[in-house]
Amino acid sequence: MPPASLIPDRQLTFSPDLAATIGLEEAILMQYLGPLLAAQSDPWCHLGYDALSQHFPFWSREKLKDLLLSLEALGVIVLSGQKESTGIRVATAEAAGQPEKPGPESPRLSTPASWQPPDAVYDVLQMNHGIDRQFAQQQLIDFDAGTLGHSRESRFRQHVLVAWRHQQRHHQAFEITTPPPFDQNWQPSLDALEIMTRSGVDEEFIDSVRPEFILYWRERGGPPREVNSKFIGWVRSRWTRFQAGLGHSTEPRPMTPGWQPSEQVFEVLAMSGIEREYALGRLPEFRVFWCDAGELQTSWNSKFLQHVKHQWRWDQGRQHEGNQGGGGSGKKRRTRDLGIADILSNTGWAD
Repeated sequence: MPPASLIPDRQLTFSPDLAATIGLEEAILMQYLGPLLAAQSDPWCHLGYDALSQHFPFWSREKLKDLLLSLEALGVIVLSGQKESTGIRVATAEAAGQPEKPGPESPRLSTPASWQPPDAVYDVLQMNHGIDRQFAQQQLIDFDAGTLGHSRESRFRQHVLVAWRHQQRHHQAFEITTPPPFDQNWQPSLDALEIMTRSGVDEEFIDSVRPEFILYWRERGGPPREVNSKFIGWVRSRWTRFQAGLGHSTEPRPMTPGWQPSEQVFEVLAMSGIEREYALGRLPEFRVFWCDAGELQTSWNSKFLQHVKHQWRWDQGRQHEGNQGGGGSGKKRRTRDLGIADILSNTGWAD
């Protein structure tokens, strides 16, 4: 059997905009009632429940009644003869304002234009939907109070709700703004800048790490969802590292002729019994060797610390050998006992 045969000939349609306003099921029913009511010469149209059930077999009779009452509560149609078991009289809200033929089944009466809902209606709107009394009273201007009893109050409540939702949909606070493009010109929000500057982060430093942040996330496919929060964390981590000032840069650097070790190096050496003067005496040869080598190190402090300790152990060993006098096969060879090739190739002191 071809797939097209599975689709029935008769299909129901509805307006998406109307469904978003009054509801999906109400929009489907109104799509059927609209042409039917427009074709009537009389403003009132009698609808039989049997005919409605044939057209909408997936809805029960009670469901159809509920949907018709819902459309009346929304102010779209007006019902008359609501207690009939076989059918119901329907008119559009505009046509219902015209005079109709009197009959025992038409309890609809005109009401004064100065009709006011009871305080309970305002209280319900305030408690359930957060709608203040002033807004609700403003909706009385275009409300048709042409229905008796509780139905009128229900219609007014629905009328206010529709107006409220329409206002909220177009309110500036509910507009979705397009995020700025995440390119080299991207800037953090003013709130993010204020948070960082209040923490003591310099604005020039913030701008200096911004290109690195942009490149990092663009290579990963785009900005994160919480881009401003991520940027704040990014800046804080780098600001803390920058403020530490301990010389522990993450970027490898070459040795320079004027390089000086930090005070922490001398403090660590003092704990090992090595005096400051001894360490400073090893500094010139250390700088010359590594300037000529041209190597890069992330921490020259650590390298110099190792070098001084190595030289200290070497000198202490030579002094110990000199105190004992002579040399045996088990002792270390002194410098004068080494060949020239061994001396030139020995770079252990620089470790």
